[in-house]
Amino acid sequence: MRAFLAIFLFFGLAYAERPLLVATIPPYAALARAVLGEGWEVRSLVPPGANPHVYAPRPSDLKAVRQARLIVQNGLGLDDWLVEKLVRPSGTKAPVVVAAESAKGLVLPLPNGKPDPHVWTDPLAMSLFVCDLARAAGALDAEGAEGYLERARALKAKLLAFLEEGKAEVAAAPHRAFVSYKNPFTYVAARFGLERAFMIGKTPSAEPTARELVEAQKVLARLGLKAIVAPYQLRREAERVAKNLGFRAVYLDLLNEQDPDYLATWRANLKALLSALK
Repeated sequence: MRAFLAIFLFFGLAYAERPLLVATIPPYAALARAVLGEGWEVRSLVPPGANPHVYAPRPSDLKAVRQARLIVQNGLGLDDWLVEKLVRPSGTKAPVVVAAESAKGLVLPLPNGKPDPHVWTDPLAMSLFVCDLARAAGALDAEGAEGYLERARALKAKLLAFLEEGKAEVAAAPHRAFVSYKNPFTYVAARFGLERAFMIGKTPSAEPTARELVEAQKVLARLGLKAIVAPYQLRREAERVAKNLGFRAVYLDLLNEQDPDYLATWRANLKALLSALK
């Protein structure tokens, strides 16, 4: 019995003492788990499905940031609250890996000309980010550095292969244009060679106007499309819009709400996207 308790306490202590990585949103936590393996604990501050643009940090988030050995932020204005409300007040000295810096040269503009912050929806950008993350973790853990880079390079290869496969599948689809509900599909369109023919809901927090709905209906009919593309996180309002238009809605999970695996989520997203191009 004593031997059993000793083993239990040993492994319990080892688990408790794993270094902690804190990411602002679930997709980065998903990628971090794939790169860092079982030796790290990984947490996302924003719960799956919650809106990172308007997230209000909790006291438990401040504690997590204070305990973290490594922090991941998106950047480009999406999660500035991390630095302002958590990193500075916590006094942490943990390095902050900013994913948008890995995506330099790949960042695309919003319709208003500002940088589109949804860089985690770009498998190409994420193939660069995972290698930068591995190097940052390796700087903190020399013994694990080779393993981090090995896993990151393997994941990079998978992401790039997925992107090429996806481009080929989209190229063979009946349509190459789509109509979206809300905006976070800039990178999806660019990476898979698609044209966003119309966007319903140009203002993030406002309801679509009657004029927008009429125009969307005309564009869908003209292109011969049967569905709009919407974020899974906005499925309730998107479903109402689709019904009003007389079309169906296809959902892409942009925040790993349904599956904690980044690549599995995007394989499912591609399948959904292809169904909207029929």
